[in-house]
Amino acid sequence: MSMKPQIKAIYLAVQDMDRAVKFYEDIFDVKVSSKDERMSSFDFDNISFLLFNPAIDAEEVASGNNVVPNIEVEDINKMLDLVKSKNCEIVMPLEKIETYQIFQIKDTEGNIIEFYQTES
Repeated sequence: MSMKPQIKAIYLAVQDMDRAVKFYEDIFDVKVSSKDERMSSFDFDNISFLLFNPAIDAEEVASGNNVVPNIEVEDINKMLDLVKSKNCEIVMPLEKIETYQIFQIKDTEGNIIEFYQTES
């Protein structure tokens, strides 16, 4: 019997939970679903986006660039303006690749995040 894998959650390692939650609340324009010092969650229709502080469990997990979440947005220019207002480092400037416009930033914890918009 084979099972089709389904991604239900993804998490990023963070160093400062309050700072990371505030950043993603602003970027996602939603309130965090659950929050504590170890793990915080943003729950969407088909996936949970989690923030994990490995120091709470005395784990050594490198934060920053350990996974690259790819997030679709409705208005790529509006999102680019928003992340610039947060003083995020742009690691890949806005560019067109086939039918996508994409850019990448470093979040407050050093993780690379990619935003994209599909052209209609």
